Amino acid sequence: MTNIYDAIKEKENQIAIFQAQISGLQAEIEALRVAARILEGGSVGSESARPVAVQSSPNGGAEKKRVWP
Repeated sequence: MTNIYDAIKEKENQIAIFQAQISGLQAEIEALRVAARILEGGSVGSESARPVAVQSSPNGGAEKKRVWP
């Protein structure tokens, strides 16, 4: 039988893995958005590539994530 602390630690590890996957997918999505703008003939200036918000890391670290529109 798994104790509650091991189960919590396992779920926290799964969450960390999912967060890393989400970060990678967000970077890929932004790259695809930039590529779409280029293919449409639009500009890729700093104004169009600015993040909408910045989120702090949930574990209180200095790492921050950008949220793109």
